[in-house]
Amino acid sequence: MIDKTVLYKFFEGSASREEEMLIQAWLDDDTRNIEILHHERFLYDSILLNRVEEKTLLRPQKRQLLPWAITAAATLALLIVCGFYVNSILHHNQLSAQYNTIIVPPGQRINLVLADSTNLWLNANTTFRYPSGFSGKERVVYLDGEGYFDVSKDTKKPFIVKTSAGDIKVTGTAFNVEAYSKFGSFETALFEGSVDIYRENQKLTSLRAKEKSTLYDNKLYVSPIINTDKYLWKDGFIAFEKKKLEDILISLEKYFDIKIQVNMCKLPQHSYTGKFRQSDGVDYALRVLQKSIHFNYYRDDEKNIIYIQ
Repeated sequence: MIDKTVLYKFFEGSASREEEMLIQAWLDDDTRNIEILHHERFLYDSILLNRVEEKTLLRPQKRQLLPWAITAAATLALLIVCGFYVNSILHHNQLSAQYNTIIVPPGQRINLVLADSTNLWLNANTTFRYPSGFSGKERVVYLDGEGYFDVSKDTKKPFIVKTSAGDIKVTGTAFNVEAYSKFGSFETALFEGSVDIYRENQKLTSLRAKEKSTLYDNKLYVSPIINTDKYLWKDGFIAFEKKKLEDILISLEKYFDIKIQVNMCKLPQHSYTGKFRQSDGVDYALRVLQKSIHFNYYRDDEKNIIYIQ
């Protein structure tokens, strides 16, 4: 386990070049270390949030500070730190093959434009590796998480997104990929153009516009895209339509990097439809669900677990 002091220096943007390289080597050594990094980041953000609230509440005021103002101050501080966090990786932390690494913190998303003018959004808890420039015959990037890609067209140099479950090959198109290795998910949704899906260098299928492929039980299924609300995450929303509570809780675990443990004898099997802003946080989402489902919950921030009962 890497020294937590080094990680915290990295989060606040004060890590040295040698310490950044040490962290990158630690991440490369074992993919499970990414989960440890996310957890430590969560603890760091929680500490920062408490400090901001304490300072705000203790400062002499002529009038009482509204709760939303406290939240705004805390959020601003978190965004500043996350800015250091991402920029530190972007500008200083390069792999031997001149690849940069971005790790998106829980509950957030990042917009990025690559050297070939490809525009993309990265969802929460996503790790993305990309080169400073594209040389050779292919444009190769690596994704563990979820990303929306609007790929700059170049028929002579295909764009390839490599994931733990399979690869997506395109020349110029718009598509969404969900491939969280932690959850074993692999779904590609195509909005424009065409894409080819590969696994171990073997072509599995091709998609046309408004089609999606989903990996289930080690088989790839192709179906039409009926509803696009699921992909509103790039606009800052988490949406679900006719989803069971179990599936909704899994989505919340992905976005906010938190374990949700259900201590109910049996989960309700009804389907639910709803939408909320990602920035509202997991507590807001659970309160919305409580309006339709009768349950209580409490958080153990030290263990990063939410208990539903």
